[in-house]
Amino acid sequence: MNWLIILICAYSVCFGLQHKVPFIHNRTNFTDSMLACTYCTGFHSGWITYLIVKGFEYIQNGELTILYSEVFLCAFASAIFCYVVDVLVQHFEG
Repeated sequence: MNWLIILICAYSVCFGLQHKVPFIHNRTNFTDSMLACTYCTGFHSGWITYLIVKGFEYIQNGELTILYSEVFLCAFASAIFCYVVDVLVQHFEG
């Protein structure tokens, strides 16, 4: 699957976790700290998105091959992508 589509999906997961899912806020200091940081939330949304994409590929192809290097690559790429997009959005909103 195209990496740009995966990164855009990861950003949408990041945005949803930070702004649209109220039941995970104000539970613990750890989750509140993570959700306040776009880079941190973007990292976690990256590996979550990667595993979802690989899960759908497994349903289609019947074989599951997860490369852990790709998981970390997607997580870190998602972290910086989400951070940059968030900074750009804040710049144009402000």
